[in-house]
Amino acid sequence: MRAGIDLRALLVGATVLHACLGLGCSRGASSTASTAEAQPAAGEAHGLGSPEPGVTRSPGTEAEALAAAFPAGSRIERDGLAIGVAMRPFTAEQGASDGGKGVVGGMVTAGSDVTVELTITDAATGAPVRGLSPLGWMSRRDAGAPGAAEGPLAEPDCRGKIKSYMAGLLSVRPEVDLNDYLLWTLNEDSSLSVIDPHVAFSRTKLRSVVSLGSPGVAFALHPSNDSLYVTLGGGRGVAVVDTRRAMVRRNVAVGEDPTAIVVAPGGHTVWVGNDGDGTVSVLDARSGDVLKTLPVGPGHHELAFSGGGGTAWITSRGGASVAVVDALALEPLGEVTVGEGAVSLAASDDSGVVHVVLGGKGEVVMVDAARREVTGRVPLGPGLGAVRFDPRGRFSFVLNPVAGQVHILDAATGKVAHQLSGFAAPDAVTFTEAYAYVRQAGAAKVSLIDRAALGGSVAPPVVDVQAGQKAPSMASGGAAPFAMAPIAEAPDGKSVLIANPADKALYFYAEGMMVPAGTFPGYGREPRAVLIEDRSLDEVRPGVYATTARLGADGRYDVEFLLDRPRMAVCLEASVAPAPADDDAAGCAGPGCAGGPALSLDPLFDADLWLEAGVPATLRFRATAKGGPALDAKEMEIMIVRFPVGYRWSGAPRDEGDGTFSVTFTPPTPGEYRMLPSAVTRSAPPGSLPYVPLRVFGAEHASFRAGGR
Repeated sequence: MRAGIDLRALLVGATVLHACLGLGCSRGASSTASTAEAQPAAGEAHGLGSPEPGVTRSPGTEAEALAAAFPAGSRIERDGLAIGVAMRPFTAEQGASDGGKGVVGGMVTAGSDVTVELTITDAATGAPVRGLSPLGWMSRRDAGAPGAAEGPLAEPDCRGKIKSYMAGLLSVRPEVDLNDYLLWTLNEDSSLSVIDPHVAFSRTKLRSVVSLGSPGVAFALHPSNDSLYVTLGGGRGVAVVDTRRAMVRRNVAVGEDPTAIVVAPGGHTVWVGNDGDGTVSVLDARSGDVLKTLPVGPGHHELAFSGGGGTAWITSRGGASVAVVDALALEPLGEVTVGEGAVSLAASDDSGVVHVVLGGKGEVVMVDAARREVTGRVPLGPGLGAVRFDPRGRFSFVLNPVAGQVHILDAATGKVAHQLSGFAAPDAVTFTEAYAYVRQAGAAKVSLIDRAALGGSVAPPVVDVQAGQKAPSMASGGAAPFAMAPIAEAPDGKSVLIANPADKALYFYAEGMMVPAGTFPGYGREPRAVLIEDRSLDEVRPGVYATTARLGADGRYDVEFLLDRPRMAVCLEASVAPAPADDDAAGCAGPGCAGGPALSLDPLFDADLWLEAGVPATLRFRATAKGGPALDAKEMEIMIVRFPVGYRWSGAPRDEGDGTFSVTFTPPTPGEYRMLPSAVTRSAPPGSLPYVPLRVFGAEHASFRAGGR
């Protein structure tokens, strides 16, 4: 098994690379492409509106509208489609690390955060083309290369570039990948890891480590992917993490002992169960402010939503009722008595029911969501844990880690459809298009249950897949609570990421294989849960596919797209202006960017300094801003790592005055260490400034070290 993989290459390359030779590729299965003449046209935001009722545009009229909406080179008509690409700055309010000042003379600038929008309409009618799964890349042209000053790439050259990108070669990489996926892990050591899997062959890339105020208990990702919410142990509240900058935006004080956390459907609010005081805090998802604190009952809380997100259901393990709340008005609607010991619940709008699990009693209580009445009880046996509905909303999976069983209930009949045995402490379930994945805390494996066979007269087939060397329960903190998310569905719907804290690793499994396709190291940490932040092109409006990206150096770019229906390679072009020279404007920290990071860092200690393992060391340095206001310690983050893997520490430095800062850390073991400074707000993201090498020796070398200084 390889030590690392290119997740994008596996997601799209392993299954369709043969088709890529004919350019019949897609990111994954999706619905058939369609036009929707009744919908607003995709280019409306650019002036490319839909036809008036009863009016059909001629091809010439549509071509004129396309030309008016997009500059030359950024639009094309082919095979009956009108295709255009546009870039607009990602504003400071949206979390742009460049302050949202990414435009000069109407052009986006080097190093700025932008939204890339691909608009696809019917060339004859202007109707948006929906349901596509496009892939996209941006590559900077070599100013001295032949044809660099001409228009978009010719079709053969365009096809060749896309084939190279799809092959996942390190030697052929775009400056901007619009098919980005990031892995977020919740670790045991008060940190979040951000792993960029888009490096081929031997290793993955630790993109960033986010330090938390205390160990995280659970986390939830906002549907927009721009914010992550983490409940903190020790009553430290909730950390709101800016995923674009990989930084804690703010810490929010909530009730006592916050544990479960859920983003409500629609993404407007975040709900936090406070186990220590019998309340639930409701946060504004955008600001993080507490909107309301609701008393719900004693003990641990779990949350679910019904009615399209309009109704919240909240259990209290120490009480006998489930609280029902109007999730929009934030007002109680009543309570449903179910019995004591509710450990989990799940809701299905498709079936109109809520299933509440009483763990100790070993019973599932079925509640009619509309009438808020108990309609039945299904005894299954003591020791029940997590429950989840499958994506179709008919079958609920109830796990029993004590008995090693998985019960599958049919909401249509209110009865047990299947009872499966032989599991080693099943504690979590996640679904793909075809399978249910059951993680087993007592064994280094996951079990795949064929969803197509659910409801049949025989039990669905179960296939076990190895997922590491050690059972998750062997981790230092034991297996994570079942409310955690140790398995995450990959964006293609046909593969998963599995966190194994005991192995300090994540495993990538693609359906159809008998073993994981590869491994992502945890870089010395125990990943207790994993989420996937999908930054690929998504249909944000009918016919408009968009994502956010950070631009590289200034110049002319080829913008390459691969459409799945019709199978087509499309290459357009875009221009990026140099980063502005004024102090308040964004700089460009990427390779070849004018100006580079807007600060410099000089160590104030001997380059030959030797540190001793187990002894605290204080490192002082001077950080100077290149124009603009003086640096504040809060703007910087210092990461110290043992190379190539192992110990990692990160945090803000102390301000000692006159531009001098310091950090104190204790290297645990001898070896080579590196100090990695960053200051995102000064255009110096992690990796843009040179690292400072550190040497650490054991105590047995103390006399030698003293004589060598």
